[in-house]
Amino acid sequence: MSLRHFQRLQQTNGAVFSSLKPIYPVAAHFGSPENEYQSAHQAAALFDLCHRDQFELRGKDRAKFLHNFCTNEIKNLQPDQGCEAFLTNVQSRILGHIFVFNHEDSLWIDTAPGASEAIIKHLDRYIILEDAFFKMRTPEFGNLYLTGPKSTEILKQAGIEVESLAVNRQLRVKGTDSQLTVRRVDWLHQPGYLCCLQYVKIADFWTRLREIGAIPAGQDTFDALRIETLFPLYGVDLSEENLAQEANRTEQAISFKKGCYLGQEPIARIDSLGHVNRELRAIGLERAWVPPAGTKIMSGEPENLQEVGTVTSSARSYGKYPAVAMAMIRRSSNAPGTTVQIVSDDQSASGTVFTSLN
Repeated sequence: MSLRHFQRLQQTNGAVFSSLKPIYPVAAHFGSPENEYQSAHQAAALFDLCHRDQFELRGKDRAKFLHNFCTNEIKNLQPDQGCEAFLTNVQSRILGHIFVFNHEDSLWIDTAPGASEAIIKHLDRYIILEDAFFKMRTPEFGNLYLTGPKSTEILKQAGIEVESLAVNRQLRVKGTDSQLTVRRVDWLHQPGYLCCLQYVKIADFWTRLREIGAIPAGQDTFDALRIETLFPLYGVDLSEENLAQEANRTEQAISFKKGCYLGQEPIARIDSLGHVNRELRAIGLERAWVPPAGTKIMSGEPENLQEVGTVTSSARSYGKYPAVAMAMIRRSSNAPGTTVQIVSDDQSASGTVFTSLN
């Protein structure tokens, strides 16, 4: 199945693409972003995340090797267990945000769109005598993300038993010709399943889930949901400019019990200090304005506003706020409930800082 075939199938079902120029275009919406947003909270929304990168780390030294370069436990992962982690440099600045799953004979790594090339280049420099090598799995394999309170039941109706699947565990589904693996990753603070399978079978699986009851949803809705649950996207909300703890995912992605790894000492010092000077936050806007990345965040008295951060991503929303934004905000102004001003050259809006709406 070609990329164009899957795009046409989605368009037949109402998909609107804002641009077809990227390597892998994703639908912006399917006619009603509001309905998609509500479906994600009340039923099950189905997102095409085939633009995310996937690669394998193989070789007998794979776990030991990766363990030495990221912030979470890799060596102790059991078969079909996974974890979230950051790859950092010696200053503990973020080089990648990854999700690692143990496939027994290899480690599968899921990461942000377009991020794998830099990650592999970084890690490959350190492979000297180790038996470890990389294998790209994009675009041979694609991802569909099913999330919402009814997502477990929909997969069950599809013959995939995931009721007992814990967060950061996966099920390699037997008896399929698509090499389907379902990974439980609650990125949006509710049941969420990243369904990884051969791309040539993506359209069939997407249609099957839709017919059972999943509601197709686009990137506009996914962005709103991930911002509201503070799930960052590397290359958009995070970059090498950021220290690991600035991502506000310390509990999920950083282990303070593992041994030494690249960047471990600065991370440990920050933990002893108790805080970083800025941290990722979400902001609920008081009006339906979607500020562009780089828009200034201001705080203080009206006559003495100070710049305290910048917007990294934003989206129209249909929940508590008409629009939401993610931003890196200084510690002095990032407490939940703080009122800030989002200011561009030609307009502005009041907003409220929060860490999660779920």
